Amino acid sequence: MAIALTPSQLKAICPEAPASAVLSINSILLRTGSVTHLRAAMLVAQLAATSKSFRRLEEEDRRPSAPFFGRSWIQLSGRRSYREAGAALDLDLLRHPELALGSNTEVTAWFWNAHHLNGFSDVGDVDGCTRAIAGGSAAPQRLALSRTIYERACHVLGGCHELAA
Repeated sequence: MAIALTPSQLKAICPEAPASAVLSINSILLRTGSVTHLRAAMLVAQLAATSKSFRRLEEEDRRPSAPFFGRSWIQLSGRRSYREAGAALDLDLLRHPELALGSNTEVTAWFWNAHHLNGFSDVGDVDGCTRAIAGGSAAPQRLALSRTIYERACHVLGGCHELAA
Protein backbone atom coordinates (compact mmCIF):
# COMPACT_ATOMS: atom_id res chain seq x y z
CA MET A 1 0.00 0.00 0.00
CA ALA A 2 1.34 3.42 -0.98
CA ILE A 3 2.19 6.00 1.60
CA ALA A 4 -0.30 8.88 1.80
CA LEU A 5 0.54 12.38 2.96
CA THR A 6 -1.66 14.44 5.21
CA PRO A 7 -2.06 18.17 4.61
CA SER A 8 -0.08 18.87 7.79
CA GLN A 9 2.80 16.66 6.58
CA LEU A 10 2.85 18.46 3.24
CA LYS A 11 2.93 21.85 5.01
CA ALA A 12 5.80 20.65 7.21
CA ILE A 13 7.77 19.59 4.11
CA CYS A 14 6.75 22.50 1.86
CA PRO A 15 5.26 25.37 3.86
CA GLU A 16 4.25 27.23 0.68
CA ALA A 17 2.44 24.26 -0.88
CA PRO A 18 -1.32 24.55 -1.30
CA ALA A 19 -3.23 22.03 0.81
CA SER A 20 -5.19 21.10 -2.32
CA ALA A 21 -2.03 19.47 -3.75
CA VAL A 22 -2.33 16.56 -1.29
CA LEU A 23 -4.97 14.71 -3.34
CA SER A 24 -2.85 14.76 -6.51
CA ILE A 25 0.33 13.92 -4.62
CA ASN A 26 -1.34 10.93 -2.98
CA SER A 27 -2.65 9.73 -6.33
CA ILE A 28 0.87 10.01 -7.80
CA LEU A 29 2.33 8.16 -4.81
CA LEU A 30 -0.17 5.35 -5.41
CA ARG A 31 0.43 5.22 -9.20
CA THR A 32 4.21 5.09 -8.75
CA GLY A 33 4.30 2.34 -6.15
CA SER A 34 5.63 4.66 -3.46
CA VAL A 35 5.26 2.11 -0.70
CA THR A 36 8.25 3.17 1.40
CA HIS A 37 9.26 6.35 3.16
CA LEU A 38 12.30 6.58 0.87
CA ARG A 39 10.15 6.60 -2.24
CA ALA A 40 7.60 9.02 -0.84
CA ALA A 41 10.27 11.42 0.41
CA MET A 42 12.08 11.38 -2.94
CA LEU A 43 8.95 11.87 -4.99
CA VAL A 44 7.69 14.75 -2.86
CA ALA A 45 11.14 16.39 -2.81
CA GLN A 46 11.65 16.14 -6.55
CA LEU A 47 8.18 17.36 -7.45
CA ALA A 48 8.37 20.21 -4.96
CA ALA A 49 11.72 21.30 -6.41
CA THR A 50 10.46 21.26 -10.01
CA SER A 51 7.09 22.88 -9.29
CA LYS A 52 8.01 25.60 -6.79
CA SER A 53 6.33 23.74 -3.93
CA PHE A 54 3.44 22.47 -6.07
CA ARG A 55 2.49 25.99 -7.17
CA ARG A 56 3.72 25.89 -10.78
CA LEU A 57 2.53 23.70 -13.62
CA GLU A 58 4.37 25.48 -16.45
CA GLU A 59 7.98 26.39 -17.04
CA GLU A 60 8.60 30.06 -16.30
CA ASP A 61 11.30 30.83 -18.88
CA ARG A 62 9.67 29.32 -21.94
CA ARG A 63 9.89 30.48 -25.53
CA PRO A 64 6.47 31.15 -27.07
CA SER A 65 7.57 29.49 -30.32
CA ALA A 66 8.46 26.21 -28.57
CA PRO A 67 5.24 24.31 -27.78
CA PHE A 68 6.92 21.47 -25.87
CA PHE A 69 8.17 23.44 -22.88
CA GLY A 70 8.03 22.12 -19.32
CA ARG A 71 4.55 21.32 -18.11
CA SER A 72 3.11 19.43 -15.11
CA TRP A 73 4.81 19.09 -11.76
CA ILE A 74 7.56 16.99 -13.34
CA GLN A 75 8.11 19.61 -16.07
CA LEU A 76 7.62 17.28 -19.04
CA SER A 77 9.51 18.87 -21.93
CA GLY A 78 10.64 18.15 -25.46
CA ARG A 79 8.78 16.65 -28.41
CA ARG A 80 9.99 13.12 -27.65
CA SER A 81 8.74 13.20 -24.05
CA TYR A 82 5.39 14.61 -25.14
CA ARG A 83 5.08 11.93 -27.84
CA GLU A 84 5.96 9.10 -25.41
CA ALA A 85 3.68 10.39 -22.65
CA GLY A 86 0.86 10.93 -25.11
CA ALA A 87 1.16 7.40 -26.48
CA ALA A 88 1.27 5.87 -23.00
CA LEU A 89 -1.65 7.92 -21.69
CA ASP A 90 -3.73 7.97 -24.89
CA LEU A 91 -3.53 11.78 -25.12
CA ASP A 92 -2.77 13.77 -28.26
CA LEU A 93 0.01 15.76 -26.62
CA LEU A 94 1.75 16.49 -29.92
CA ARG A 95 -1.21 18.43 -31.30
CA HIS A 96 -2.43 19.63 -27.90
CA PRO A 97 0.54 19.89 -25.52
CA GLU A 98 -1.59 21.93 -23.12
CA LEU A 99 -3.41 18.68 -22.23
CA ALA A 100 -0.41 17.89 -20.01
CA LEU A 101 -1.71 20.50 -17.57
CA GLY A 102 -5.13 18.92 -17.12
CA SER A 103 -3.48 15.51 -16.87
CA ASN A 104 -0.82 16.58 -14.37
CA THR A 105 -1.28 13.57 -12.09
CA GLU A 106 -1.16 11.05 -14.92
CA VAL A 107 1.75 12.74 -16.74
CA THR A 108 3.80 13.04 -13.56
CA ALA A 109 3.21 9.42 -12.54
CA TRP A 110 3.98 8.22 -16.09
CA PHE A 111 7.28 10.13 -16.16
CA TRP A 112 8.31 8.79 -12.75
CA ASN A 113 7.59 5.21 -13.77
CA ALA A 114 8.96 5.49 -17.33
CA HIS A 115 12.28 6.81 -16.01
CA HIS A 116 12.47 4.21 -13.22
CA LEU A 117 12.96 6.89 -10.57
CA ASN A 118 12.09 4.54 -7.71
CA GLY A 119 15.53 3.00 -8.30
CA PHE A 120 17.12 6.28 -7.18
CA SER A 121 14.58 6.56 -4.38
CA ASP A 122 15.33 3.14 -2.93
CA VAL A 123 18.98 4.05 -2.32
CA GLY A 124 18.45 7.73 -1.40
CA ASP A 125 20.29 9.02 -4.50
CA VAL A 126 18.88 12.55 -4.58
CA ASP A 127 21.45 13.91 -7.03
CA GLY A 128 20.98 10.98 -9.42
CA CYS A 129 17.21 11.37 -9.36
CA THR A 130 17.48 15.13 -9.87
CA ARG A 131 19.75 14.64 -12.87
CA ALA A 132 17.39 12.03 -14.33
CA ILE A 133 14.58 14.59 -14.18
CA ALA A 134 16.38 17.85 -14.93
CA GLY A 135 19.11 16.56 -17.19
CA GLY A 136 22.69 15.53 -16.58
CA SER A 137 23.79 19.11 -16.10
CA ALA A 138 21.32 20.01 -13.37
CA ALA A 139 22.29 23.32 -11.80
CA PRO A 140 23.97 23.20 -8.39
CA GLN A 141 21.09 25.25 -6.94
CA ARG A 142 18.56 22.67 -8.14
CA LEU A 143 20.60 19.82 -6.64
CA ALA A 144 20.88 21.67 -3.33
CA LEU A 145 17.15 22.46 -3.28
CA SER A 146 16.25 18.83 -3.95
CA ARG A 147 18.56 17.67 -1.14
CA THR A 148 17.12 20.20 1.32
CA ILE A 149 13.52 19.24 0.61
CA TYR A 150 14.40 15.52 0.66
CA GLU A 151 16.01 15.87 4.11
CA ARG A 152 12.92 17.71 5.37
CA ALA A 153 10.63 15.05 3.86
CA CYS A 154 12.70 12.31 5.50
CA HIS A 155 12.40 14.04 8.85
CA VAL A 156 8.63 14.42 8.48
CA LEU A 157 7.96 10.95 7.05
CA GLY A 158 10.68 9.06 8.92
CA GLY A 159 12.63 6.04 7.81
CA CYS A 160 15.07 7.64 5.37
CA HIS A 161 18.84 7.41 4.95
CA GLU A 162 21.08 10.25 5.96
CA LEU A 163 22.59 11.96 2.93
CA ALA A 164 26.33 11.77 2.49
CA ALA A 165 28.10 15.08 3.00
